Amino acid sequence: MQKWIGTILLILLSWLTTFSQVDKSAITKPATTLYSAAKNKANTLKDSVITSTKQVLQQSPLQRAAGTMPHPVDTAIPKRVMPAEPIADSEDDGPTAWLLEHRGCKTVIRVPIYAYVYVPVMKEPVRMMEPAKPARTPFLQVHGNIMYNVNYYSNIDTPFNEQDIYQHTVQTYLDVTVKGQYPMRVYLTNRFTNSKQFRNFSDLNLNYNNTQFTQKIKTQVRDKFLASLPSPTAPDSLKNELEATIKKLKMLDGWIKNPGLIQKMVEAREKAMRDSLARLVKKPDTTLSLPVTGYQVPVPGFEKLTDTILSSLGADTTDINILYTRRKQQADSLRTRVIALQHMIKAAKGKSQAAVNKVLRDIEQAKNPARLKEIMQDNHISDTVLPRGYKTLMAIRSFGIGRSVVNYSELSAKNISVNGFQAEYNPDAYYAVATGSVDYRFRDFIVKGPKQSGQYLTVLRYGRGLKDGNNIIFTWFGGRRQLYNSGTVDSQQVQTPSSGLMGFTLEGTYRLTKNILVTAEVAKSSYPVYAKDSSHNNSLPAQMLEMSNRHNEAYSLKADAFFPKTETTVRGTFKRLGANFQSFSTFTDGSAQTAWSAHVQQLFFRRQLTMVVGANTNDFSNPFIGSQYKSTTVFKSIQATWRRNRWPVLSAGYFPSSQITKLGDGQYQENLFYTLTGNVTHTYKMRQLMMNSALVYTQFYNRSSDSGFVYFNTKNLLLSQSAFFQQLTLQANAAAALNQDYRLYTLEGRALYNINKYLSLGAGLKYNHQTQFNIEQLGYSAETTVQLPKLGQIQFSAEKGFIPGMNKQLVPNNTGRATYFKTF
Repeated sequence: MQKWIGTILLILLSWLTTFSQVDKSAITKPATTLYSAAKNKANTLKDSVITSTKQVLQQSPLQRAAGTMPHPVDTAIPKRVMPAEPIADSEDDGPTAWLLEHRGCKTVIRVPIYAYVYVPVMKEPVRMMEPAKPARTPFLQVHGNIMYNVNYYSNIDTPFNEQDIYQHTVQTYLDVTVKGQYPMRVYLTNRFTNSKQFRNFSDLNLNYNNTQFTQKIKTQVRDKFLASLPSPTAPDSLKNELEATIKKLKMLDGWIKNPGLIQKMVEAREKAMRDSLARLVKKPDTTLSLPVTGYQVPVPGFEKLTDTILSSLGADTTDINILYTRRKQQADSLRTRVIALQHMIKAAKGKSQAAVNKVLRDIEQAKNPARLKEIMQDNHISDTVLPRGYKTLMAIRSFGIGRSVVNYSELSAKNISVNGFQAEYNPDAYYAVATGSVDYRFRDFIVKGPKQSGQYLTVLRYGRGLKDGNNIIFTWFGGRRQLYNSGTVDSQQVQTPSSGLMGFTLEGTYRLTKNILVTAEVAKSSYPVYAKDSSHNNSLPAQMLEMSNRHNEAYSLKADAFFPKTETTVRGTFKRLGANFQSFSTFTDGSAQTAWSAHVQQLFFRRQLTMVVGANTNDFSNPFIGSQYKSTTVFKSIQATWRRNRWPVLSAGYFPSSQITKLGDGQYQENLFYTLTGNVTHTYKMRQLMMNSALVYTQFYNRSSDSGFVYFNTKNLLLSQSAFFQQLTLQANAAAALNQDYRLYTLEGRALYNINKYLSLGAGLKYNHQTQFNIEQLGYSAETTVQLPKLGQIQFSAEKGFIPGMNKQLVPNNTGRATYFKTF
């Protein structure tokens, strides 16, 4: 009982204290005074919103363009200002500004302000655009160059000893494109000289440029594929889900961070405290906090009004904390989902890019038109943009008229220079034909050979499969050639025997893996001239098809492999030739022959060091190498190169070399010997000046009997230094040649100055000192280049030098060169 009495006294004391602080006149006012005050406050808020809107509009005044007349529009209908970026939905249209309104001691409400302006419509004149005319493609487009070069030598170095030699070369190289689609290439070469050692020849070569045409087709297909791709975005499903999730997350974040909601939660907690206090006296709290601090006035119906306000905010005051916690958890869940979707979209983009790269790689690696057509169909690429007949032209692997190189197989024709016709066609099946006269091997371009009887060949090939893939090819070859005694000279008393030959081969190529390729070939031919008497068969087809005789057979095996993990390349060949086998790839000496070769290339230290090791026996393909070399003689070679960014380039090698020596009138011999080389080169900058340094060491391991050259078994050392200024290039060289009989030292300095873009001049001095006879000799040189606009370039050079002569002495040698070059 005493407890209840104390509580009642405390409440009465609080009421009395409050009543004493309240203005008595305010209490006597009717309740409508409160509503009048609220109405006045609403009008004040309205005026403030209008004033803020006018301020916003004044910050972005409209300006008319100079010289234009705005089109009159109906201004009765207001038009809203369009935002800088288009929006998808009207729900995303945010207010232009927010006005913060204080309502009570702890209540702050953000009032949205939407700015609307009247925008006059500008009428622009309509311009008629004519469609662009397609560029005219000429029937023929020709690009290339033309060159004329003449060289003069007062003396020619050993082993050829001639004087006052002129050598003229006229050459034209043309790239011809027909109708802008079909590329051809033309070479015209004419060389003539007064030397008795070198040949005069004229060559014409017209060939179809399959590489350029195929690359152009692949480029068109590639561009068409890239143009057909959609914009580089994520898949629509993931993108739409991400956009929807972000939109929901923004709505929840806006609800959670809304100041009105936070104030509502504060009021709910205060009301709960007042209700708990009121429950002590069995009466709820119905006081309303006025803006004037310290006033608490009971208002009838305030509890109902408060519930209405809270319900308008979308929550029940009794469950506001539970609702807040639930929506906060939903926002956290949506935030996690957004992160997951972003990762999925990134992975999808990477996967899409990987798929695009795979298609581009397949296009680049397509080896025949059928494969390219398959890729185009899989990716819905039309072939209407491609030139007419592209399938046929892509299948033409090679086509040449005039001088061309026949390189078919190891046992039929390999690296043969033919003046005639040659073509290869490989859609799915493989077809090839070559026919013409033979300038045997490329050495005949340099050295005038003996007067041999005419030689010619005809090769027919048919097979299944792609030439660069798995295939099996049958080859028939026939013709006439010089089989042996290649150095013998025709005369009235002695005629160099020549014979016809015929043979066939069966070659198969199989790709074991992507990087391992194996080729095997078997062959059979007719007999040589000296073996026909014993065979009693004079018919070439009968000799070729005589299966009981195994002496006219040959076998070949070749393998190429690359191992990506270790970056190792391996190549090997093996050939077994019967005693009576003959072809355009080998020389016959009347005995069975075995030849093999092996080469290994290995990369080390992240491709900075390259090592190449090789070994081979005599391949019996060179007529100038003497027959004293047996098949058991092994020629070894090793080369190493070190390359690293901003480091000098180091290279070293030990390998066989050769030298052609003239033995008599029309007779030559090629001698083999080992050579050791090593060089260091470095290009760098020193105080913004570009420099280049080089050190080269060479040693020949030959004997005097191997060469007519006086520098046999010589060690040579060369040091070169160059400096590149803006218009001036300076070079200094120092060299030494040392052997058991003499020492030769040379010093050389050269300078080249670019006067302007049309003219450059250069000169040099060279000092020679030979210890054998204690002779000092001075040489000099000069050069100039003249650039004639629209006419081409002309170069002149002349040098007074010295070459080895008889008795180990240096003899004067004057050389000169004039060149005209024009690119068009």
